[in-house]
Amino acid sequence: MTMSLPPARKPIYQQIRDYLRKEILSGRWKPGDRLPSENELSAQFGGSRITVKQALAELVKEELVYRIQGRGTFVAEEAAGATAAFVRETPAAYTALSPAPAMYPASAPPTIALIIQYSLNTMIVELLDGIEEAAWEAGFRLLFMNARDSGDRELEMLRSASESGAKGIILFPAHGESYNEEVLRLAMRHYPVVVLDRYLRGVETNCVCSDNRDGAYSGTVHLIRQGHRRIGCVTSPVLGTTSLEDRLYGYEQALADHHIPVDHSARLHELSPEAIRTFLLNRNGITALIVFDSAHGSRIMAAAEQLGIRIPEDLSLVIFDDYFNADLFRVPPTVIVQPFRQMGREAARLLLELIRNPESERRKIMLPTTLVERNSTAPPKAEG
Repeated sequence: MTMSLPPARKPIYQQIRDYLRKEILSGRWKPGDRLPSENELSAQFGGSRITVKQALAELVKEELVYRIQGRGTFVAEEAAGATAAFVRETPAAYTALSPAPAMYPASAPPTIALIIQYSLNTMIVELLDGIEEAAWEAGFRLLFMNARDSGDRELEMLRSASESGAKGIILFPAHGESYNEEVLRLAMRHYPVVVLDRYLRGVETNCVCSDNRDGAYSGTVHLIRQGHRRIGCVTSPVLGTTSLEDRLYGYEQALADHHIPVDHSARLHELSPEAIRTFLLNRNGITALIVFDSAHGSRIMAAAEQLGIRIPEDLSLVIFDDYFNADLFRVPPTVIVQPFRQMGREAARLLLELIRNPESERRKIMLPTTLVERNSTAPPKAEG
């Protein structure tokens, strides 16, 4: 006997996008009509506002809707032509779709929480998409919490999520180790916690992270192979943050393996505009930099351009993470890419395993990075 499997459920942002698209193309919503608010769509579909924004952004690209700051999202005039074509080509049974049904039964689905420290960017959107997709497939809802670079808020959110019924927590922690005690307390209770991007020394918990050591190593070796010997690095203060420690180790190991002395004066920790400017103007023969964070990479590139330092002719750059739209830069940067969507999916899957079996062995999942070569690196200029 052949058994048919139920169709896989789409990620929530795709469900929202498809529902809105059908409502517009069927003619139910006319040009100029305002769409339901982000909060209304979030409540209807059980997704986060970030997920709703992602769905709306795709419809903006399709020119079906436009957005007005502070007022909402509206059906675009361009949608009228698309609507006519849709009605001509689509069976009546399809155009007569009813509004989206409730996504969940009367009893609310189980929830997992994601706590992050960062403002929204491409990395966080990819991470969210991976987590939410895996959670949705397993019948879980995602509670998104942003501590906004506040250790106190992170601590309160850890407590709030665990005490308010969330079945488990995925944590993208603050730099340093100030709040390991709360994670340790949860781990000691066998409460399911997965830490993203870094592992916490001395805390036996589960984590999913990139191979930061290998990423920095490969980026540094790329510069060495182009002929650079004076290679500096730019990083936030390490502060016990294992992802940065591992990048620093990989950078120094690559230098050592190629018999290049480590020069601590070639390291920039203070990242104020004035400190960056001073470092670039007095770089003492440094011909290349590896930058451990894309936000700092953007600042380095902007400062170099202001100072008339040409990239890559005068200074080569390799930058961790690919938040950039490379096409917007005069010199598209060479980057070390972390697989954030995969990281999110793996974190959600690991958390769901822990929810099913809290006594399971602690695991550390390390994902490979990828060096993407663009135009910000070149051999150093010949002296003289």
